[in-house]
Amino acid sequence: MSKNKILTLFFTLLIFHFYPCFAQDDYSFADFVSNVPPNTKEIIAWSSEITDKGDTTTSKSEYWQYDKSKNLILWAEPKNYCEIHKRYDNQNRIIFLEKYCNESSDNGMITIFYPSKNTIIEKHGLSGYSALIKRQTSYNSKGKLIREEVYDSLYDEVFNPSGNEYKIYHFVMVYKYDKNDNLIEKNRFNLPELTTKETTKYTYNKYNQILKEEINTKQDNGSFNTSITKYSYYGYLHEGETKPKISVINETSISDYSTESNTKEYSYPQKNVVEVKTTQMSTLINQTSKETYQLIYKDNRLIRKKYFSTPQKNQDKKVIGWIDYQYEAV
Repeated sequence: MSKNKILTLFFTLLIFHFYPCFAQDDYSFADFVSNVPPNTKEIIAWSSEITDKGDTTTSKSEYWQYDKSKNLILWAEPKNYCEIHKRYDNQNRIIFLEKYCNESSDNGMITIFYPSKNTIIEKHGLSGYSALIKRQTSYNSKGKLIREEVYDSLYDEVFNPSGNEYKIYHFVMVYKYDKNDNLIEKNRFNLPELTTKETTKYTYNKYNQILKEEINTKQDNGSFNTSITKYSYYGYLHEGETKPKISVINETSISDYSTESNTKEYSYPQKNVVEVKTTQMSTLINQTSKETYQLIYKDNRLIRKKYFSTPQKNQDKKVIGWIDYQYEAV
């Protein structure tokens, strides 16, 4: 396997470690990454790639389907045989998710119930484990979540095949806000010992845009992991804008064994065009990967994502592929 493929695989695993694709509370997984216009029934992504011979190949790479309330009901990635199905109740609350993606370890179903206003129950039946999770929430007078108590009973057949016993996880999440209702801190406490498992802190600028997120996690074996994400912003670029444009996002994860960094630099070469330069670095495999792409919009819709080659010395970047987004109305 080439070094580039190893790096790609590593960062894929890193992303799924910190942002699990089918986690118990990640109901938004597979949603379209940009604005979904009203009355949209389906969005289709057509991927085009320029071959070494200069030919262009095009294929359907992804598609999203929506109900009349703009709820995502189906996401699919045909080449990888991946599908996510979602169902909702009459209050547009998610009540069912099903994922199938080749032989992924988290294939299966999640059913969600709402027995009372502040109670959510999830029944998981995924490959290798099952779980019953109960969440009880509390809100302040402004409707902000301030406390969440979670009972998680996990039956694990993959990592504990011999024990075949349920593990009960019981913890509380506590949320704090500033005078502008920005979330500034959240803490996870394990019960019944009330030990701090994870602390997350946020800071903002005068426009209530996030400047920094810092997550400190203590593992069961005593090791640590610190994840820091920093944001910086440009000034106003176009007439009528009320907030500065984002400039740079830097995500850094520090653990006992490695430091991983993912930096995105944003520029705005013209109206409705955003250029993003990414740099990924890992001390674990001692390698750096770079990528450049542009996001092109029309009528507040993402219509194309254009990829460029990494320019060598004294060379201009070249287009190597793109994704066109096709919108189908109801």
